[in-house]
Amino acid sequence: MSALLSIESELLKLGYSTEAIIRDYKFADVLSAGGEQRHVELAAFTQVPESYRSAAFGVISGDVSEVEIARRRSLGAPILFSIGPSDVGVWRVGAEGGPRLIERVSISGLSELFRRHAQEWSPLSVHRAKSLGQNQAAYQLDFVDLGLIPAIEHEVELKLARLLEDVIRALLNDLSSDQEIGAFRVTFRLLAAKILADRQHPAAASWADAPVGDVLAGIEAYYGLGKFSETGIDELPKTSVDAAWQLLRQAISFRNISSDSLAFVYENTLVTTDTRKRFGTHSTPRQVAEFLVSKLDLSRFDLPTLSIFEPFTGAGTLLVAALRRLRDYLPSDWSAEQRHAFLVPRVRGAEIDSFACEVATLSLILADYPNANGWKIATKDLFEGKSLAEELASATIVLCNPPWEDFDLAERTQYPEIATRSLSKPMAVLRTVLDSKPPAIGFVLPQGFLRQKQYAELRQKIADLYGNIELTSLPDRTFQQAGFETALLVASDRRPDDSVTPSKLVSTVVEDRDRLAFLSSGVVTAERRRQKLVSDGGLWVGALDELWEYVDRYPHLGSKAEIYRGLQWVSQDDGRCEEPRRGYARGVFKPADSLVQFGIKSISFLDVREESAYRLAPLSRPWHLPKVLTNVARLSRGPWRIAAAYDTSGLVASQAFFGIWTEATDLPGEALEAILNGPLTNAFVAERASNQHFTNELLKRLPVPKTTDYRAIVDAVHTYKSERNVADQAGLVSIATLDHLASLLIDIDAQVLKAYDLPPRIERRLLEYFRGHESERRTGHGFGGWLPENFKAFVPLHEYRGPLVQANRGPWATKAFEPAPKDEVDILRRFVR
Repeated sequence: MSALLSIESELLKLGYSTEAIIRDYKFADVLSAGGEQRHVELAAFTQVPESYRSAAFGVISGDVSEVEIARRRSLGAPILFSIGPSDVGVWRVGAEGGPRLIERVSISGLSELFRRHAQEWSPLSVHRAKSLGQNQAAYQLDFVDLGLIPAIEHEVELKLARLLEDVIRALLNDLSSDQEIGAFRVTFRLLAAKILADRQHPAAASWADAPVGDVLAGIEAYYGLGKFSETGIDELPKTSVDAAWQLLRQAISFRNISSDSLAFVYENTLVTTDTRKRFGTHSTPRQVAEFLVSKLDLSRFDLPTLSIFEPFTGAGTLLVAALRRLRDYLPSDWSAEQRHAFLVPRVRGAEIDSFACEVATLSLILADYPNANGWKIATKDLFEGKSLAEELASATIVLCNPPWEDFDLAERTQYPEIATRSLSKPMAVLRTVLDSKPPAIGFVLPQGFLRQKQYAELRQKIADLYGNIELTSLPDRTFQQAGFETALLVASDRRPDDSVTPSKLVSTVVEDRDRLAFLSSGVVTAERRRQKLVSDGGLWVGALDELWEYVDRYPHLGSKAEIYRGLQWVSQDDGRCEEPRRGYARGVFKPADSLVQFGIKSISFLDVREESAYRLAPLSRPWHLPKVLTNVARLSRGPWRIAAAYDTSGLVASQAFFGIWTEATDLPGEALEAILNGPLTNAFVAERASNQHFTNELLKRLPVPKTTDYRAIVDAVHTYKSERNVADQAGLVSIATLDHLASLLIDIDAQVLKAYDLPPRIERRLLEYFRGHESERRTGHGFGGWLPENFKAFVPLHEYRGPLVQANRGPWATKAFEPAPKDEVDILRRFVR
């Protein structure tokens, strides 16, 4: 028996079905720039339809080199066999670096090879390792590189997005915006036809040379699309439709591309920002949807009784993610028809906008290739009466990215029942869902939900209902709209009525520096766990909770200072000028232009006339008195959020600044300036602010030291400012001077932390919170951090900077304990003998 036949025979013994083992398999190399076609003599898949997600093994023969193996990475198979004249090479294929030859076996030794690896090479083991191993360690296998599928998927999405943009551009050529829906409908039909043709489906056998009209009719019949409106399709010029079809036919083969990936790309590429607004659709990024669904761990539920419902479905991204994940838990020997019959009654949605319903249904059809339609996305106004509650009644799991706006006045009249639950649409929806008590929920919410007081009652209700609660904080730019900071909520393990037990809390953070890694492969910055009895709605496990609990009884800034926003004008752009003018006063307009820690960089002239003011109260503040100025909006996405400068020159400030006037004589302005610029304040606003802007009330709650003696802090500030003034006047500043200024800044921080008198372990945790973000500190001269990364002792910063530690740093032991003279060593050696 030949090596190829032997491998095929052994794969059949492992449980791979005959239709999942394909000879002479051709596929597009999506990892190459041009997407060239590659082939393997045999490919084995964990299930059909075949794709890079289900690829398990590939086989090539001849003069095989490492380069030839690497060219087949796009197959998605973690193992490739290379057949030589007398033996077979077993190669591990990963996302990075070259393929690795694991072993070589003789052709006669193939049976023994497969026997040794029978368990981990089985279809079920490989499939779950590839699809579930990213989030569940129990399914991980050493030979499966978890980075390979995300790498392929990333390239697939880029290439498909460009292709579909070209297709839609061809269809929209010389068309009005009113005809866009027709272009979207045609694009789906052509995309579906391309998939059937590339996968050599019998229904597409005659489409190669058929007129595009026949192709569209064939797709209509195959998927039963008659229930959807065909508005706009007939209005598209035949030449445009022909051009679009030719673009798709000549593009890379879709044969090895995951069908649900095509669904995600269809939804995200074709439903543009403009059409989201015009047609009322909204979307969750694929990576966020998959992350949210993975956190639910569908394997814990009884699949036969499972019912997944997504209210406000939008374009169906959450449902497609749920479909993909649920399908991975079904028996691997089920046919596509069996999986379809099982899944259709267990996945459903509802949405008011008919076009969004169509997009969601078409996305599910693409994800469920090659099955016909059957998906249930109801066109329904869920805010009307008890519609939402009625739809929720039978749901086991509720997935939801609700509308984020508030109910406007007209909507409060139109939807009185749900609007009385909350003026915030997402909170009204969440409250209604919680009232239905489903076994599990997964929500996309505004980030303020994590900690804002106004949501405490809802958070407590979640804690009363569920034993497991996971929250995730995502940075802005995760969604397509910049500045869109979000939170994910997953709650499961519904409690029996009146059960009072500790909640298992998990809080996950994705910082902006890890945003791209999260979007490519689900990498998170940190995950924190805690088990506690929740009584105040506190579900978030913060990085510095122990610190905030320790300083909870410290005085608050609000007891020692008055805090006000700056000037506002009827027309903000007219509020300043660069030259002196009657009715204008010296001041600062934008923190980005004017503010660094401990300093004001540039001065403008601000309009202080009453007739120009939007509000009169800010004009009445004592701007002529000494005060500390600090920014209202965060200065960075990292933990360094605030810069403050003490002003004694009578500057006025715009609403982009807070003015802080100290009432307490025991808190000098320079000391307050140092406190606000220090690590504790920046960590406080980074952890406690619910959005990109700070509030007066937040700053009033800032803990301040208990001490009344701030002389050491004030002296350190004076020294720093004096040295910085000298450096500023010198013009060109040396590296040594910059390092000196950074050192003086550390001295200020050391004195501030000494005033707080924190336990050394908690202080160290605070400083480590800023590790990796040193460059974000707004100093004007650079900042490299407080402690070396390899310094592990829990020593307060002021002691580390003090003479005792400094004198004993370095190789002090070798100096203190010098080797004995050689003659004494010889005498000692003779004595010991």
